[in-house]
Amino acid sequence: MTLKRIVCVGGDPGGANALAPVIARLRREGNAVEAFAYLQAVSCWRDAGLRCSELPPDLLDSTISEIVSGANLLLAGTSVNRYEFEKRFICAASAQGIPSLALLDFWSNYSMRFSDASGNLAFLPDRIAVMDELARNEMIAEGIPPARIAITGHPALDSLSGIRTTFASEKRLRIRESLGVGEADWLVLFASQPPGFDESEPDPLPPWQDRRRIAANLAAALQQAGRIHGRKIRLLIRPHPRENSDIFDEMKQKSVIVEKNGDRHELILCADVVAGMNTMLLVEAAHLGRPTLSLRPHLPLPDPFPPNRSGLILPVYREEDLAPALESLLLGKAVEALPDSGEAAAKVAELIHSMIGEK
Repeated sequence: MTLKRIVCVGGDPGGANALAPVIARLRREGNAVEAFAYLQAVSCWRDAGLRCSELPPDLLDSTISEIVSGANLLLAGTSVNRYEFEKRFICAASAQGIPSLALLDFWSNYSMRFSDASGNLAFLPDRIAVMDELARNEMIAEGIPPARIAITGHPALDSLSGIRTTFASEKRLRIRESLGVGEADWLVLFASQPPGFDESEPDPLPPWQDRRRIAANLAAALQQAGRIHGRKIRLLIRPHPRENSDIFDEMKQKSVIVEKNGDRHELILCADVVAGMNTMLLVEAAHLGRPTLSLRPHLPLPDPFPPNRSGLILPVYREEDLAPALESLLLGKAVEALPDSGEAAAKVAELIHSMIGEK
């Protein structure tokens, strides 16, 4: 196999986490993968030990053209943010006749990821790698040509079985103790997320997007469960990479910890229950075998989050149902971890090689 020069670009944390195993695999094969990051992708890739170059906010089109010039393929995330550099990279690659592949990381906003301000699909890459048949069907329903879509699985889920099986019980106890949580205590991890793709927030927030209200209700439900069952409790709030931890300052107390640092997979495995709204971290938690709650009070149904519809994650749509749902998971039987194929990154790499003429 002839080794190739591949340019990769990503911005949002979800896309960066999906791209990371693919970048690592391609580099292990000996390919020259030049990774260009902006916003949260910079820290995501560097924390994963992947070298990358940070793109400036005032990135010029001429600079993008120089970066992609001579590449055998462009590999891009599908960010939705204030910059959306991936779209401009796709345009530059198309202008130079360079094949492009985008990697989808979540079941939402399909056409928005490739559209201009008027809603036209002006930034479609040659191929789009998606997680599953559901994502493919929903993309087709939004007007994306079926021939451009390939099902590869989700690379961010590839390593979870290995993480789970190598996570020692002694390490779990040590991390819990550092958080003030004993072996018999209850630790609930709340994975927060912002309501939109930028710093602005609608006023008022719909209740299913109001993470402060949801976190406060979760804290109250956990305190109630602790009193009833005589358990010491802790709520660990983990802000999203796009969030400022300060938004939860008013909740900080002995039983509520706000912490943005720490390995997310280790924290998931230390928790007795993982809760959130509709973040990818909930999907990872379910795959890691943790009892998982999606808190979406008063959400108009049907629920657009596929893991809730499939039963992978337990959804809560009414605030009065939160306490009994949380209690049922805290007292319930252990949840079996889901098997994962560990082959999504390999399938994306195979697709890349086929696109640049490698068999």
